[in-house]
Amino acid sequence: MNDLSKKKAGSRLLFTNIAYWMTDGCYTPFLSSYYRSIGLSSREIGILLAIGPACAICIQPVWAMFSDRSGKRKKVLELVTVGAAIASLMYYGGKSFTYLFFATVCMAVFYYALLPLCDAIVIESARRFGCDFARIRMGGTLGYAFVVFMIGFFLERVPAAQFALLFLMLLLFLTAQRHIPKEETEEGQSWERRAVSKKKGGRIFQSREILFVLAFVFVGQADLAFSGTFLGVYVLELGYSQSLVGILSCISALSEIPILFCASKLMKRFSAMQMLAFSSLMMAVRIFLTGLGVVPTMVIAQLMQSVTYMIMYFCVTTYISEHVCEGKASQGQSILSVVQMGLAAVTANIAGGFVGERLSTQIAFYTASVVVLVGAILVIVVYRLYVHGRIKKV
Repeated sequence: MNDLSKKKAGSRLLFTNIAYWMTDGCYTPFLSSYYRSIGLSSREIGILLAIGPACAICIQPVWAMFSDRSGKRKKVLELVTVGAAIASLMYYGGKSFTYLFFATVCMAVFYYALLPLCDAIVIESARRFGCDFARIRMGGTLGYAFVVFMIGFFLERVPAAQFALLFLMLLLFLTAQRHIPKEETEEGQSWERRAVSKKKGGRIFQSREILFVLAFVFVGQADLAFSGTFLGVYVLELGYSQSLVGILSCISALSEIPILFCASKLMKRFSAMQMLAFSSLMMAVRIFLTGLGVVPTMVIAQLMQSVTYMIMYFCVTTYISEHVCEGKASQGQSILSVVQMGLAAVTANIAGGFVGERLSTQIAFYTASVVVLVGAILVIVVYRLYVHGRIKKV
């Protein structure tokens, strides 16, 4: 492969990654603030924001399985993107809890499948063309930071405008997908590859160690999901505006850049488990600082996005792509999504909404900090026992 082809492929993958994260920047950071602005309670917000993760558990794996078995991942991703674009406009149909429940279900069926399907294509294509995924992901970070910073001020005046912007960003994302380099499987798998895939049956990963990887993901991402859900609510309760949500989200995104510059080197120097353990422990500190409720500590907490979310995201997506069985790339990333955007987020949203309504949002942040600290230590101890043979390896 010549340098021109490599550079062209890298540019197209970069454009796709930027388009996805710009789309996400229009949706997830401001959703809880929108719900609060139309008068929904903390419990209602928690329930609505748990719908997406629930669909990530039940529906998203079906999309991933269909993607892998059809061998036409790009076509499946395009279909899901169109569905999400149409569903995004349903938010304009009403403001009652019942209607928003219905609209959110329709949106979640499609939206929560976008990231794992996109990652499966981009990571695999980056490896095939010899492109650095860390640099591609960096483009997504910058795109996300730009969007959340710009629209935060705008949504302060017109909160509902985020859904029109989301629709436009989904169309941009769809356009980007049309330029992704063609996959080897787009023309159908060879007989040999189909035979290998069939022989492996339901097995997705090559090693049982993935269970500990996913345990760290659950512990760390539950706290991150809680923060993402209730940060907007907490900011408004403290008397600040949507613009602060946008600024904090921008700060967290930009903090990812230094880590992405050295991500590949870190992966060579430290094991995946060491990095995941560190990331989980730092997540406890981050949530505690947010809970203090003053702008300086909230800014510091958002700066910790680099050593919490990004380390975990890059480490786990790379680990999965390297340890997934042949022909199961989408399903491998789907398992991560089920734990990350599904189980962890459902737990965080429902529990956080309950504690926030019964006690206070601040107490909910402190509680989440303690829970993730205990959970991380527990996973570290069990893994050490596993490594030293005190727990039977299966």
